[in-house]
Amino acid sequence: MRSYLPLRGVLLLLAAIRPPSVLAQATPDAVTLEDARARFHAGSPALALARSRLRAELASSRQSAAIPNPTASFSNEDLGGYSERYLTLTQGIDFLFDAPGRGRRAHAQRLRADARFQADSALLVLEVEQAHLAAWEVGERRDVLQRADGLSATLLSSAQARLAEGDLAGYDVRRLEVERARAGRLLAEAEVEQELAEARLAALLGAEPGARAAVVGPDGTVPALPPSFDAVSVALTRRPEVAAARAAVEEQRAEASLARSSIFAGTSLEAGTKRQSDGQNGLFLGVQIPIPVLDRRGAAVERARAATSGAEAEVALVERIVAVEASLAHARLDAATRVAALVGDRGVAEAEQLLGIARVAYEEGEIGIVEMVDATRAFTDAALQGLRARVASWQAYFELGQAVGGLSDIMDQGGER
Repeated sequence: MRSYLPLRGVLLLLAAIRPPSVLAQATPDAVTLEDARARFHAGSPALALARSRLRAELASSRQSAAIPNPTASFSNEDLGGYSERYLTLTQGIDFLFDAPGRGRRAHAQRLRADARFQADSALLVLEVEQAHLAAWEVGERRDVLQRADGLSATLLSSAQARLAEGDLAGYDVRRLEVERARAGRLLAEAEVEQELAEARLAALLGAEPGARAAVVGPDGTVPALPPSFDAVSVALTRRPEVAAARAAVEEQRAEASLARSSIFAGTSLEAGTKRQSDGQNGLFLGVQIPIPVLDRRGAAVERARAATSGAEAEVALVERIVAVEASLAHARLDAATRVAALVGDRGVAEAEQLLGIARVAYEEGEIGIVEMVDATRAFTDAALQGLRARVASWQAYFELGQAVGGLSDIMDQGGER
């Protein structure tokens, strides 16, 4: 004789295997995507770390352009009845030759540091957007599965009553119990996924460990791009990775200039006072100039030129990668929006209408349990398919925004910035 685990036992088992630390969380606050971005910028430890690195790099670039300090020295010679005392001030003046190159290098370093920070920030924001979207998607999926689970429970209760009256076969009741267990398992899994997704989003926003962030999903479809939108040209203009690579070229060109002028490194002026015991006192001046005989800095100049060529090649490589990423992201968004428009809400409405007809027919005895289960699954599949299409379109929209360096102001102004 075949034995079956009671439905109540199945649900209790599913609940028992869920992480207790997740189940114990308090009801989270609802967070819109705009709220998530604002909280991330205000309290994200990852973004705070990136800002600290940016400040350090900016300070380092300012320091690299600073003028060297003068050096003061004092000496005393006492040779019996004769003595001399010197007070000397030495100032290196090679910065006069290096000033243009050092200024350009510092400026390029600041641009590159800022561009790297923007690139890191964009990736972090994309991660927050994806986490918010994932939490919303699993919440919507849970609602669909919750409805299917409730319908399965109603059908099972009705079937059990009909079985007691002798109006239904035992197989049909067992079939509904299996379907009820399946619906309960999927719902329990979705609830656990939702709690974990909300906890991950809260962690990205800088909340305390164990906190959760419920989400308010996006309204409607993704914003429409302007007809003249060119993803590749926008990306080459706006992507911080391109700006960082171009700044690296300017930095290497400045290094090459400094390598050529480094032949005068060590040039300095000296000035001071001299006091002698025989009364021959006064001021003196001096100059120190390097003589480029043994080291003409040729290798340093060659290295700087090679580094400049490498930086220029890297710009071409980065531009190519960015162009490909932008083109693919635009194509993905176009495909995702077309699929979402094709699926739309029509399929869900039709499946819901079919479900309503099936329920009436079932209550009147015109269809059986298997047909009713099929109608329930058809509604669930249609709802989840529409949800997946919407999620895919928003995911592609966020990825395109990262791939082209931002879309918000383009949407606001209807064109490129």
